[in-house]
Amino acid sequence: MTAAKSADLSYLILTGGRSSRFGSDKAAAAINGVTMLDRLTGALPGRSTIIGREIQGGPAAAMAAGLDAVATTWVAVVAVDMPFAARIIEYLATMTSVARADGFVPVDAAGKEQWLCGVYRTAALLGAVAGFGPIVGAPLHKVMSGVDLQRVQVPDDLLALLIDVDTPVDLERARLMAQELMAKEEGIG
Repeated sequence: MTAAKSADLSYLILTGGRSSRFGSDKAAAAINGVTMLDRLTGALPGRSTIIGREIQGGPAAAMAAGLDAVATTWVAVVAVDMPFAARIIEYLATMTSVARADGFVPVDAAGKEQWLCGVYRTAALLGAVAGFGPIVGAPLHKVMSGVDLQRVQVPDDLLALLIDVDTPVDLERARLMAQELMAKEEGIG
């Protein structure tokens, strides 16, 4: 059993947001006939807590609302617009067994931290939220500024999976990647 499948890790999927650059609800956007939300919930082991549009105020507010449902030591926080995040989360979760840090954040090819595809110590997130003050509209990186995070350079075979679907062009890129991954799994590519 990998750490990602252990009873000590919960999953929060954040599905809110305005999707202004995308033009429609990202959670319902399909990649090879499967919505991005269904793709994530199907790929993450166990049950995920889904935080939707009912929580307004940005990703920090959504994460804070979801923490009420978490009873595990570790929690993976994933944005619905990262359709291949499950494999990244599985990789990051393997680090929790010897963790000194309070969280693990992957860094994409451009050097950008992907906060909404990370694994965090639940107590550290609860402390960050409680100590921040008004969280509605607060930037996630500011809320998390006091959390001891480890930036993680993921292996090359996982780096391409850090796709963040913000536009229709990104969705087409994700669809092509899904086809490539399927072909590799079937031994075609």
